[in-house]
Amino acid sequence: MFQPRPLLYIAAIAVAAIVGLSVAPRLYTNKISALNDGIIFYDPDAPTLALKTSALESGNIPFTSHASDKPFGTYLQQTLDFGPFKELFDAISTTTNTAIHSRGEAHITVISPPEFDHVLKPAGVTIEEIESIALRSGIQDARLVPVCLGRFSGTLPNPKTDADKGTFLLYSLVVADVHNDLLAIRRKVFEVYREKGGQGALFQPEGFWPHVTLGFDRRDLFIEDSIYKGSNYCYAPIRMVR
Repeated sequence: MFQPRPLLYIAAIAVAAIVGLSVAPRLYTNKISALNDGIIFYDPDAPTLALKTSALESGNIPFTSHASDKPFGTYLQQTLDFGPFKELFDAISTTTNTAIHSRGEAHITVISPPEFDHVLKPAGVTIEEIESIALRSGIQDARLVPVCLGRFSGTLPNPKTDADKGTFLLYSLVVADVHNDLLAIRRKVFEVYREKGGQGALFQPEGFWPHVTLGFDRRDLFIEDSIYKGSNYCYAPIRMVR
């Protein structure tokens, strides 16, 4: 039976991770308030994987705009350096017998394509307004910390088409927006949305689980698939290395 670990045990494990030991608890009480002080469950057989400390530092990386006339082609992201995530993807690939595919880039979605197409755009909010808010807020300087490696391996609870049936495999790095830098952008977008007459019930700024998609076998999975990528999604610990 799983039991929460005492804080002293947690601290010891944290120190071990920092100095490079591969020991990691299968379950520990997370002390990051942004995660609602929840409990993180790791897979009993999950490895501890390494990620460079620079992976989430994007201040020197140019902002990337995503504006398109095509459905679901417009969204807002914080662009990251793919290099460290390619190394993590390669490490993950050695742990699974299923071939997984990478997009060849790394980012954190801040406003999703469905949020824009189905909610914000119909209310008259433009991608130019959203990007202006993001750039004024310093989206590329958002301060993030890694939480864990997330994994989904299974069938969707409510497949909408035959293509949604069968098993899926998906890996992501779950991160915490500990200073609410990205959440602040979503809240400012919400203000514009409401000022334009948008229905508040349709856009929840706090309905946001930042993550970096690393790889998948068939396709990425989303909230629309009933997949949530917060600390509930954790599969394996991440050890930060230089």
